[in-house]
This record gives sequence, structure tokens and C-alpha cells, in this order.
Amino acid sequence: MARLIEADDIDFGAYERQTEAAAKVRRANVFADQLEAAFAPRDRSSRRPRMTSTKLRRCIEFRPAEVSVWAGYNGHRKSMVTSQVMLDLCAQGERCLAMSFEMLPGLTLARMTRQAYAVSMPSPHQRAQFLAWTNNRLWIFDHLGRFSPSKALAVLRYFAEVCEGTHVFIDSMMMVCESEESLDEQKQFVTDLVRVAQETGLHVHLVAHCRKPASGDERPPTKYDIRGSSAISDQVHNVLVIWANKAKKAGLEAKPHDEALLEQPDVMLTIEKQRNGAFEGKSKLWFDEASFRFTDERTTPIEPYQMTEFEG
Repeated sequence: MARLIEADDIDFGAYERQTEAAAKVRRANVFADQLEAAFAPRDRSSRRPRMTSTKLRRCIEFRPAEVSVWAGYNGHRKSMVTSQVMLDLCAQGERCLAMSFEMLPGLTLARMTRQAYAVSMPSPHQRAQFLAWTNNRLWIFDHLGRFSPSKALAVLRYFAEVCEGTHVFIDSMMMVCESEESLDEQKQFVTDLVRVAQETGLHVHLVAHCRKPASGDERPPTKYDIRGSSAISDQVHNVLVIWANKAKKAGLEAKPHDEALLEQPDVMLTIEKQRNGAFEGKSKLWFDEASFRFTDERTTPIEPYQMTEFEG
């Protein structure tokens, strides 16, 4: 079943002390394997971590030792999208940690179970099967409320070293950095996240909020609208911006069968930055209320995840 990492049960001191001592000066020939890998022909059949359940599978990969920021206005379904990304990664055999400081573990799992089975009310058997399937794939950090940057970094090191983890989702940055006005703290935290990702091989997914303009949230934000320090988007490897089409939702409440409205996307997901990838641009997605899933087209069939792959 999904494992809980409880904040009170771990002595994070040793992991907090692993800072500059972990960085080493090495001879260039130590990196011979990495040099060869950089020039190796790409095997299209090889498994690379990505969002397999939507068209983003062709646009971005979540490579080891990188940091991705998932940004958007408050209430624009950032957490819903990253939950589906986490499921996709689990289905590929990746080992993921959810650090959601605003949602109880049970509610996090309830949302993911709905997405996994593509139904609004998974059966008791499905819920039990989902917990069994998450074993050695999904960990939950059991803490609500604010959490210090140093301890958050220590959790990352712990997850990489002890649990052999590969992906960590931090939701959200405002629960780690004390104030949106504390730009130095934000810059230092992002700098440290990038360093820890590079030292451990983790891919860190960081949820961040965008400033809502005075005119409202009718236009999609950009990476320049992320609250706080510009270092957030400058230092990370990837920036993905999520915008929900709330005008469509409001319009359908008045005209539920309006074809012009129905053809509009529910969400726009924009890859604003991808340092080690070729694609940057927008993707239109549709949202299914019953399953909490995002799909490529309005008519795309929503299938449950296969729960038998990568057992154990």
C-alpha cells in the first residue's frame, strides 16, 4: 500500500547536514559514461518518465536531476494535473513522493484512486487494489501546514537515499517559504532544490502560484507571473503553466449544450521553458469531472490505468 513518511519519526539532522560536503571535485574521465550517453543514438522504445496519459507525452520528459515548476493561478487545477502526472509516473515504475502540505493523505489518495479507475466512486475492491498497486511506487509525506526549507530538502535526500525514490512533488512552494515577499528565501530554496536534484538524481516537481492580475484570471499567465522571486523560473529546468478556462465553465452553467462552448478546451497547459528539451508551446486539454482526468480531446475515451504493470 502507499507508504507514509511521517515528519515526527525521522531524524533529519544527517540529511540537513549533507550540503557542500556532498559536492565533489572530480577528474573529467570519471564522467566517461555520461559523455557516451550524450552521443548515444536515441532508442525510441526506451522508457522515459513522461505524462503518458495526454499529448504531453510527445512534448516533455521528466529527466533525472531536474526541477520542474508547475505554476498557475489559485484554483486552476494545478494539483489535479500533477496528481495525474504522478499516476503516469507510477505506472511507468517510477517511485514517487507526494508532499502535499494542504491536503490530508486520505484525500490525496482518494483523488488519485478516482483518476486511476476513471470513475467518481471506486469500489472497495478497487480502493484496496489501488493501495496494493502503489506499493514501492508511491509514498505520502504525512504533514499538514508550513514546513521549513531545510527540512523539506532533508526529506528529499532521505527519499532518494532510503526509499530509492525518483520523483518528488512539493505542493506548494508557499507552504515551504514563509512569505511571498521573502525573495531571498525563495531564491535560496530554489537554488538548493536544483542542487539536491543534481546530487541525488531526483526529479523535483514544485507547485507554485501565479499573481492574479487586477483584471481577473481570464488570460493565461506566463512564467513571468509566478509569485515571488524571478529566480524561480530562471533557475529551474522546466516551467509548465496551467490555466483553467473558467469562462467556459460559467457559460455552460447557463447553456449546458452550447456546442461552441463545448469545443473550447477546459485547460491550457503551456510548456514555457524546457532547458534540455526541444518543445515549448501550448497544449489544449479537456477535463472529465467524474474521474478528475485530463484528456487530449473532448471525445477522448477515458480508460482506467493498468494495475498489473511493474508489480513489486
